[in-house]
Amino acid sequence: MELDWGYFRQLYGGLLDHDDGLGGPRAYLSGQRSTVADHLAELEPLRKRERIPAGGYTANDEQLWRIMKLYGLSRVSDYLIERSCTHPGFGVTAGRAVGKGGVANGPESEVHTEFFSGVGLTPFDHAEAFSPFHHEVFAVVQDPSATSVTVEEVLWPGLWFGDLLFSRAGVRVRAPQHLLDATAATTSTLYFTFRRQPRPTDDLSHGWGSNSQWRTCFPRFYSDEEGLHFNWDGEVDIAVDPPAPRAGWSEEAVEPLDQRRELLLHRCFVRDPLPADEHDRDPYSDRLSLVAAEWPLRPESIVRVRWAK
Repeated sequence: MELDWGYFRQLYGGLLDHDDGLGGPRAYLSGQRSTVADHLAELEPLRKRERIPAGGYTANDEQLWRIMKLYGLSRVSDYLIERSCTHPGFGVTAGRAVGKGGVANGPESEVHTEFFSGVGLTPFDHAEAFSPFHHEVFAVVQDPSATSVTVEEVLWPGLWFGDLLFSRAGVRVRAPQHLLDATAATTSTLYFTFRRQPRPTDDLSHGWGSNSQWRTCFPRFYSDEEGLHFNWDGEVDIAVDPPAPRAGWSEEAVEPLDQRRELLLHRCFVRDPLPADEHDRDPYSDRLSLVAAEWPLRPESIVRVRWAK
């Protein structure tokens, strides 16, 4: 392939080598910005959602290599977000303190935003309303008098690559426990995510060797004129009740549909009690399209869109 799909792997490795305080990562990434922008430009076709070929993409399809290449850049984002989430202050969640204004305005978060906006991604906060499509819940103010989930503060901005959601905005929310439990929402396994220490995470690279893990596909979540599309490459449309069976799964092994939808919407479980196997789920074959991402999920928000060519 002419596409240099391994470049972002090298970028991530170089970033780890410069993990010696704020100045190291910032200076390193500043020096790489022009090259990163050039490599990101190669991935232009990913900015728009496309219909999937019958049988899915194969190793001969350049689109598959683009998707894997973007995964490498997402690790850089995960690393920088993780570094920005260590400031003391207001409340405690996911085993860490999070301060009002600390994470949102701190220098570590600025490195993340500066770098990615500088290479061609578009920051957003979507602060007007809570949306599990747009928001990663990092902190929760549990409020028994609340009737809905509301955004209290945007702790770090999300990023767009065209219509493709590159990363969600991190938020502190206010919520009643029956809609969003503080412990569950901030300490349960965060799927579609490589790292967010000390929170447990899971993505399709976990468990693979040092080379094979870099052939992981970036999870594609799109927002466009037809709606919000969760995990566009998933083979099973969970808009349908009951969904088509997953390949290789017995009927007894399939989880309840409401749990599958909750996990795909939030990329984690947010309600108590957590399923006993919450750390061992497989949301990667599921997909869902909505006209609006609200919580709790409204059945009338669910739509079916054409997926295959």
